[in-house]
Amino acid sequence: MNSKKVKNQAVKVLANVSLKLGKISADSACCYIFHQPKMPEALKKMKTFSK
Repeated sequence: MNSKKVKNQAVKVLANVSLKLGKISADSACCYIFHQPKMPEALKKMKTFSK
């Protein structure tokens, strides 16, 4: 396999995992009681339901 092709595949997998985790975290709250960080607007758009 070409090393450039392997690198591109790894980058695509990392991007997909990051997008999935972003979607999951958009629908969940912070697990710490005293801290809920501000959610970026781009992440708010990924929510599957609105409150």
